[in-house]
Amino acid sequence: MKTILFFIVLIYPLLSFANTADISVTKRSADAYILTPAYSTNIGLFNTAKGVVLIDPMPGESQLDALSARVKSIFSDQVTYILNTHDHSDHSGGNAYFIAGGSELMQSADTVAEIDMLTVKSHTANDAIFVHKPSNTIFVGDIYTTNWHPTFYAGGVAGFVAAVDAILNLGNENSLIVPGHGKPGDKQQLKLFRQNTLEWVATVKALSKQGLTVSEIKDNAEIQRILSKFNPENKIDFIPQPAFERFIERTLTVIEKGV
Repeated sequence: MKTILFFIVLIYPLLSFANTADISVTKRSADAYILTPAYSTNIGLFNTAKGVVLIDPMPGESQLDALSARVKSIFSDQVTYILNTHDHSDHSGGNAYFIAGGSELMQSADTVAEIDMLTVKSHTANDAIFVHKPSNTIFVGDIYTTNWHPTFYAGGVAGFVAAVDAILNLGNENSLIVPGHGKPGDKQQLKLFRQNTLEWVATVKALSKQGLTVSEIKDNAEIQRILSKFNPENKIDFIPQPAFERFIERTLTVIEKGV
């Protein structure tokens, strides 16, 4: 029996580590962290005067226990508040889990002095941008991603440009911009993302005016070149072909609406 108990005591910490090992941690300060699971959604973790705050707590359904354990390993406390950059399930899907544990979902950050909030219309009709002022970290949700193509479908081109301009007016040149998915970057990288997005839209529009079909646009060399700019890590099979075609179709819809 003693041998069995010793084995359990020995192995339990290893199992706990294994459960959290897939969630990488980037420390911005003693009170600010970025948690990134294999699921790829960037999660904000902040210790504030009001308690522990999580932004977009969705590491994947099977990793919610691991996320909770990771939070406790950093701050030794429960999550007090939850904030979401938008309501898509890959960002808000963990809300219910933490609410069941006593956390409160906040619709604004007004009561948290360390965090400012701004709302725009770009990826969705109600995108929230969060600025953690002490660490100079800006969470922007899917207005900006660094491992996928742009998704500006709710706000159109005008909404996307306005959202990026709003982000660029926050913080300073040393601010860290945390995308919804992918590696964080700086304001210069965000400006390049805006430039590439506008080039994409203009090129799709021009090719469509020439009478090219979606399939023909997809195979166009210039389109392929621009798309590669959204794949800075040079991942193989960056975008599956059906998703590529859908991106073109949705871009055309935005163009037709004139937004």
